[in-house]
Amino acid sequence: MAVTAKKVRVQVDLSETEALLINHLTERLSVRSRADLLQQAYGTFLWVLSERLSGNRIVSVDAANVEKLERYKELSVPAAEPLLFNHYEHLVVRPESNYRQAYLRGRNMRVGQLIYKMRANQLSAEEAAEDMELPVEQVREAQLYYQINRELIEQETEEEKQRLIAGGISLEPLHLPG
Repeated sequence: MAVTAKKVRVQVDLSETEALLINHLTERLSVRSRADLLQQAYGTFLWVLSERLSGNRIVSVDAANVEKLERYKELSVPAAEPLLFNHYEHLVVRPESNYRQAYLRGRNMRVGQLIYKMRANQLSAEEAAEDMELPVEQVREAQLYYQINRELIEQETEEEKQRLIAGGISLEPLHLPG
């Protein structure tokens, strides 16, 4: 007769951004439920904690350099395997750019530009996708990215404004004689 472990329900309060990220990852990783994703996350946390309490350090090494290590332990998180450590399917980072925020894959448009255009025109994700001929999933992913990286995007937007002002470009709306 199999013995089943007693399960205990734990309630966790999350910020809106954390909840959005969990929902996004649940869909992106195709796990059965948020509970499954959180169980894997908890298991990962316990492994990291156990390693740290054992005096071991946790480091990140790119795949090309892992073979150079004499000894190492590798963490395996089944849900994260399809990610290949790239959290966004429809966004890309462009290291050659002067911006740290992500761009829409296949477009020369930063996430901040999309979000600000949506705000200015009061567009929903579906309306923005239709208006700009984008997959709605890309727009939703950009919205999630913005929520998580709002400070970076707002900082870069302010820096861009300052560069334009310093270059003598007016940011006032253009009023043409009517």
